[in-house]
Amino acid sequence: MNLRAKAYVIAAFAGLALSAHHGAAQTPAYPSQRITVVVPAVAGGASDIIGRIMSQHLQKSLGQSIIIENRGGASGSAGAIAVVRAAPDGHTLFLATSSQVVINQFVLKNIGYDPLNDLVPIAFVAAAPELVAIPSTFPATTWKDFLAALKAKPGAYNYGTPGAGTPPHLAIERIMQVTGTKMAHVPFRGSAAAMIDVAAGNIQMSMATLASIEPFRQAGTARILAVASNKRLKAIPDVPTLEEAGLPDMEMSVWWGVMGPKGISRDIVQLLNARLREAFTDPENTATLDKLGITTFAEPTEMFEKFIQKEVKMYEGVVKGMGLEPQ
Repeated sequence: MNLRAKAYVIAAFAGLALSAHHGAAQTPAYPSQRITVVVPAVAGGASDIIGRIMSQHLQKSLGQSIIIENRGGASGSAGAIAVVRAAPDGHTLFLATSSQVVINQFVLKNIGYDPLNDLVPIAFVAAAPELVAIPSTFPATTWKDFLAALKAKPGAYNYGTPGAGTPPHLAIERIMQVTGTKMAHVPFRGSAAAMIDVAAGNIQMSMATLASIEPFRQAGTARILAVASNKRLKAIPDVPTLEEAGLPDMEMSVWWGVMGPKGISRDIVQLLNARLREAFTDPENTATLDKLGITTFAEPTEMFEKFIQKEVKMYEGVVKGMGLEPQ
């Protein structure tokens, strides 16, 4: 190689090096500003508690301030839309629930976003299984006994939920589809209102999370027959799962996962996934949530993606089987 050729090669490599250096310099560090976590519920509930656990850990591990933005309304769709419209730079995150990611698209008209395309899964963090609750005065002490009573008198009993298209409503409808039983639906304004009527014996069943049922169980006015999960809850280890009670493949819960807007980089997703897995394996955090009947998770992003696909298939089938029209 002559001197002119050598000089050309050296100059070319120098140019590439400068270009690479310039490109790296233009890539902003993450996070470079305050992070907003949108929580699709009012302050004070389980979503808010999970959001604050998540935010406190991220603030320490990422070195940036985190704020919680509570956005209720339209079953949380308003919060989802806010995240979908945000810049996909990782500075706006969504603490989504099963309603915004899976259920709303089947029970509501024009939710304003496509959950499977406009939101990117980051981490599945927690789930609160639905529990079968009946009045303590009802003559059944096990799920098997209660199921026998339903089959003996089809359509004679009522069940209550927080409203049409809510997770408890779809969970009970799924149970009826699988078991071939019939009950009349009585909608209430929230799980607490439904449980008051369960405790009074005005309705014969409801499904809700432990936080809604436990006060009535402690008072002796309601009985928990089973947990719709693949394992018992640490807070009520004496209560069997539906599978143990003879009804397999009945995992139904209110769950929480962190998501970002479409276009968020895979590097940011993986970083956040790692930090969130740390947060939800922290013994203090898991103990806090265990008391509320909430199980924590620390899985890779791919697991969350597969879980969402499974949930979509299940709930779509339930809604179609009910003939429920979007409202």
